[in-house]
Amino acid sequence: MAATEATLTFFERGSWPPHERPYELLFQPPTSDFPVCNYKVTQVPNVPIHDMRPLKGKLSLDREGFVVADIKTSMTYEDYFEQEKLKTIYVPEIKALLMEKLGVRAVYIHECVIRQSDGKGGHSGSFGQPIPNVHTDYTHDYALELIEQLTGDRSMAERIKKSRIQMLNIWKPLRGPLRSWPLALCDLQSLSPEDVITFDEVHTTAVLESQQVVYSPSQKWYYLSDQEPNELIIFKSMDTVLQLLMGPSTTQIALALSLRERVSN
Repeated sequence: MAATEATLTFFERGSWPPHERPYELLFQPPTSDFPVCNYKVTQVPNVPIHDMRPLKGKLSLDREGFVVADIKTSMTYEDYFEQEKLKTIYVPEIKALLMEKLGVRAVYIHECVIRQSDGKGGHSGSFGQPIPNVHTDYTHDYALELIEQLTGDRSMAERIKKSRIQMLNIWKPLRGPLRSWPLALCDLQSLSPEDVITFDEVHTTAVLESQQVVYSPSQKWYYLSDQEPNELIIFKSMDTVLQLLMGPSTTQIALALSLRERVSN
């Protein structure tokens, strides 16, 4: 199977103070001597990134942690920039697809985010930039907090928490084929719990808990070559069942293939 080599950015193990949890401030600190973050990252070159396209019909959310699904949408390119059309057209389409594909009883949508690269990554610009660090969006505890926010009903949230809960990301390009900044995903089976670090994103009004990843040669990475707008990558960020059995869920990174690229057989 063809593979592409790329440089990936990971947490540097043990780079934060032992008595602190890793964090990053997403605002200007109150004093100049207050560190914006308390950790370091490291770039790992020549990481093989395998093409998942030959496996498109064989992937499993419960095994690899990600699948590819085709969607028929009535959304145009311009529609994605209108919040009302996202809510009234795209969100119902996604809900219907997930209920059909996964057989779930209910679907709640947390947010819709458009990312647009300026070639640098980071947080600046009118749209969110691709995130260059290997990470996963939701921890178990943060996901359970979101359930109450999304339902708006504490008693309903408590009932839902007794069932299986999966936090899924749905990712697709607005134009295709995608050949710049595709999404790279780590095969869940190759990810060790010891390599996943709980991390705080500190905002002015809240602290959001996510997870960062340190590198291991055992990790196996995938991307979808030439992804088209009708192709959705569905990947798991948290699963209350797999959390008990296997630990953390799929990690992700926006991949700048132009950094280092070599195709091998």
